[in-house]
Amino acid sequence: MRIEKRAAKKAKNGVTYRVKIDYEDEYGVKQTYSKGGFATKKEARIQGEEMDYKLRNGLYKKESNKTLAECFLEAMELEKDKLARSTVLHYMGVFNTHILPDPISHTPISRLKYPTLQKYFNTQSDKSKTIVNSQKCIFNRAFKHALKSGYITENCMHDVDVSYKKSAKENHVLTPEELDQVIDCILSARNTNKKYAYCIITYCGYYLGLRLTEILALEKTDFDFDEGVVYISKKMESQGLKKDELYITENMKTRASRAVLPIPAPLKVILLNWFAFNPYDLVCCDLNGDPIRTFAYWDKCKRVGQKLGFDFHPHCLRHTYITNIVRSGCDIKTAAKLARHNDVQTTLNVYAHSNETAKKEAVENAFGNSCPKNDPKISFMN
Repeated sequence: MRIEKRAAKKAKNGVTYRVKIDYEDEYGVKQTYSKGGFATKKEARIQGEEMDYKLRNGLYKKESNKTLAECFLEAMELEKDKLARSTVLHYMGVFNTHILPDPISHTPISRLKYPTLQKYFNTQSDKSKTIVNSQKCIFNRAFKHALKSGYITENCMHDVDVSYKKSAKENHVLTPEELDQVIDCILSARNTNKKYAYCIITYCGYYLGLRLTEILALEKTDFDFDEGVVYISKKMESQGLKKDELYITENMKTRASRAVLPIPAPLKVILLNWFAFNPYDLVCCDLNGDPIRTFAYWDKCKRVGQKLGFDFHPHCLRHTYITNIVRSGCDIKTAAKLARHNDVQTTLNVYAHSNETAKKEAVENAFGNSCPKNDPKISFMN
């Protein structure tokens, strides 16, 4: 250990002290620890003795200058083949739009502690739930990669809480009558080339709770009507806007996405009739056998919802499926498996919302909206 005196004009006595320690890192490479700015020789010596102990016992790791942005991009480069292309594109879009312009992205990740991280996410509370949660996922990936790579010694993201702008609209739960209205509205369209495929997509979303990309990848061989099950193991992806840029991948959203689901009796009847009519192996295709694009069905849902007067989009079919499962009295673990949620808490959130709705409906059914008019105790209301 060496202590050096250095001239410093701004120092009280015109000098400061620097401590230097030569050591070998975990790989046997010679390194030098150096820290200056101490007002007295005693302060430098105390710091030197503490660091000498840490260095001799392997308790010190050299601070990395890797920024948050660099760590995230390194993580994505390593994980891109394990993630769905749509997930990668989504993360990169959120990162480039919301995180990269902020100074925090260019800060060394080793200097990002809980107060700084929490302060950043407090400023994001005016954004939507999807954007805020996506940002947290990006930060988590960056910190996990940094921890594995030895850039940091602790993951400070564990303690960070997030809040977001509450959506004015809840996911609409379709009633059986509304499902019929949706199908009638789709069938009334002039475009006969795709309307039957749109109906099949709607039925699969309602009765199986599949994500749209999973529905679009279904093939007839995925269905076993003798056993009454369907095998979910792939989804439709796109590399561009042309038909030949669509492809089916087995890279699912989560491990829980891959599952075997029971086929409800009404859907079995619908699909058997459709399979007899549709000569192609792809279940959801137009009359020429071409696959349906996600944005085409999204656009159709928007127009159907506007015509019928309620919010209708592909995800409300999945939400309706999960809600119906929960309301049936199914236990949460089974409901989570049927919903193919990676985290049972996601199912519990649906359960909590469904339970509140059920309680309101029970009270309304019991008491209605009537109010006694001749009770003298409430005469002040007249």
